[in-house]
Amino acid sequence: MERIVWLLSFFFFGVHLYAQQGKVTMIGTPKGIYIDVNDLEMAKQGYLLLRKGPDEKEFAAIHRVSALLSLNTVQQRIKDQLFLFPESGSLSDSLSLKLWQAWEDPVKQQQFLSVQIPQIRIGFGLGIMDTTAVMGQNYSYKIMATNGDEFNATMTYTLSEPDFAPIKSIEIDPGEAFPILRFQSALEQAAPLFEIHRRVRGTNTDFKAVYSTRGMNGNVQNDSIIYFLQDTTALQSVRYEYYLIGKDFFGNLGTSSDTVTLQVGGFRNVNRGFNVQTAAVDGGIKVYWDALDQRYALQNILLYRSDNYDTNYQLLATIPVTDTLYVDETVRGGKNYYYQMVMQGESTVSFPTARVSGLATGIVNILPPTQVQAYMEGDLPTLSWQHVDSIQVAGFYIYRSFDPNGKLSQVSNFIPYNATEQSYRYQDSSANKGEVIGYYAVTAVSHTQSLSPLSEVVQLSIPKGSTVQVEAPRQLRYIWMDKAHVSITWYDMEKTVGALDYYNVYRKSKDDAAFPTVPFAKVVANEFVDTMYQAGVYDYAIQSVMDSTRMSALSNPIRIEKLNEKPLAPLRVRLYTAEASKVLLQWDTSAQAMKGYNIYRSVGNSNPQLLKTLAGDQLEYLDSAIEEGNTYYYYVTAVDMQDVESEKSLEVFYAE
Repeated sequence: MERIVWLLSFFFFGVHLYAQQGKVTMIGTPKGIYIDVNDLEMAKQGYLLLRKGPDEKEFAAIHRVSALLSLNTVQQRIKDQLFLFPESGSLSDSLSLKLWQAWEDPVKQQQFLSVQIPQIRIGFGLGIMDTTAVMGQNYSYKIMATNGDEFNATMTYTLSEPDFAPIKSIEIDPGEAFPILRFQSALEQAAPLFEIHRRVRGTNTDFKAVYSTRGMNGNVQNDSIIYFLQDTTALQSVRYEYYLIGKDFFGNLGTSSDTVTLQVGGFRNVNRGFNVQTAAVDGGIKVYWDALDQRYALQNILLYRSDNYDTNYQLLATIPVTDTLYVDETVRGGKNYYYQMVMQGESTVSFPTARVSGLATGIVNILPPTQVQAYMEGDLPTLSWQHVDSIQVAGFYIYRSFDPNGKLSQVSNFIPYNATEQSYRYQDSSANKGEVIGYYAVTAVSHTQSLSPLSEVVQLSIPKGSTVQVEAPRQLRYIWMDKAHVSITWYDMEKTVGALDYYNVYRKSKDDAAFPTVPFAKVVANEFVDTMYQAGVYDYAIQSVMDSTRMSALSNPIRIEKLNEKPLAPLRVRLYTAEASKVLLQWDTSAQAMKGYNIYRSVGNSNPQLLKTLAGDQLEYLDSAIEEGNTYYYYVTAVDMQDVESEKSLEVFYAE
């Protein structure tokens, strides 16, 4: 991207026009007098510029602007005077084409003309330069249009003084090899160009312009412009003074910055840390970062932490500069913390790093519930227990077995912890056996899903007749295994029901009012994998089946949508001139086999139209329907085996 394109996106009304007289505007510049006619129609038809100096009696022609006939006219206008504005960069052929096309589009004209950049004004034929004028002399100008209109203006040749936004220094760094300087200005009325001036401090020498590596860009907030310089001409151990001065596109100097000083090879400003990240580990949160390159200039790394992203950061630890990680063990599981680092140097500190968040999800050691009791309440077995840990405990699970020597299995959903409760209570509605002894235990669960040891095991005699309905499956989830296969899982009801035979899987379209009476599939495990090649939206529900006759209600449904993924657009589309009135279009093959390719073409400002559809093994197309005087635009799309069309490729154009 050329520099002038970047300037188009950042500076609007960045240059103030001076000495406006009717339709004629003039600006004094170091290279001469810039004259702008401010009349698009006159620029399109062409005109003649005449001048009369202070001691001359007659006007003499000094410049002719040719009538606008083609794209070549725009390009030639710019190239004839491009050397006068070297810092603005070159104007690409593509942008020249946009200027040419803007003649037919008033909206595009306004977009370009709202930015007062000399090359653009000259490209439109609005601007011309009188490079033979003498500073301090008074000149009269006459502009004669093709249609006979005549405009007159006068100007005493002096340099204009643009008024830019204030510029201030934000970073003065001696650097490892060469000094680095950064200055900042508000985006509104910012100087589009700049010069850096330097002198040796403590001497009577004048400031001189520094010609070295430089640049400018916008800040992250997009409200300021950053100007920067790396002075590759500075000498070690010499103390210099610098200042920056803004400059408009014509070379006129405006606002200056403050003057700053540095000694090459002196104390550096401290760089901030880079790539700070967090990860959960057992017992805490690990904060880690890239190794610091500037160790010799650092004393310590200061790590700060807060419960709130914006405020209240407190010093957590002072860390050696050679370290690249720190484990914070003073955290509560399941809670978010925010971290920020500052590098401490010999005489100053760095800017803080970006703030990062961390969540402790590792193993947390917690105590088991106490005072567990089991008893019958009505027809249902009931448990009660207590726990006093209000920091780490998030809730509880209930475990059960009907075999004194058997494995205890989870029978409850998650039971949340409530700090206001003195004790907890749970009724086992899934117990479906009578005249048996049930063995129960309770475990506590941390915020990171760590489990405490089981509580003491308590037993309860469950009388005959204490049975309930089969419980419906819950906690349905799905995950795509690949583009065509989706896995649906749910809570293992064997843990609560016991002797479960299988599950019925029901499926319907989202537009169907109810699920069918016949199951879509039967599975014995708590997972079902469905194959979905075609796009669509489906609802799924699961039913538990016991003894082949006892069935639960349907679970809450889950909805899954299968979208057709678009293939990638063709890459590296290229256009060649084959022969007279013919162009050849070529592109690279797609990563996967394609059914075909669509060629689209537009002529001038018309909408793109489908020109040709080719088979998937064809990677070029010869367009023979080319007419002289037109501009043609092309792009290509890929069509996969499911007839899904990709986005369009990059556009290429041909001007006959």
